[in-house]
Amino acid sequence: MTQSERIEKLRQMADSSNAMQISPAMSSFIEDLKADILAEELIVQHGLLDAQESDVEDEISQLESQDNRADEEEDFDSDENLHDMKSVSPLMREILGE
Repeated sequence: MTQSERIEKLRQMADSSNAMQISPAMSSFIEDLKADILAEELIVQHGLLDAQESDVEDEISQLESQDNRADEEEDFDSDENLHDMKSVSPLMREILGE
């Protein structure tokens, strides 16, 4: 086979492989994998990234929501962490005969 025949054969193979279409779902999956690989390489080569403005805003909103939960009235009856676990209730004293 001559060089021009080999080149023509390669061109035909390339054309036939380009005719194959990738579904949009598979294309999206491949793009996601590429993005993950790039992010991993960036972190491996350069370490973690500095905090971005959106990261700071997310953290502030999370802290604000925790402040709002702290303002809620505590339910001493249902939260065992708020009880004095060393004290004995009057009912238990009666049962134990103390």
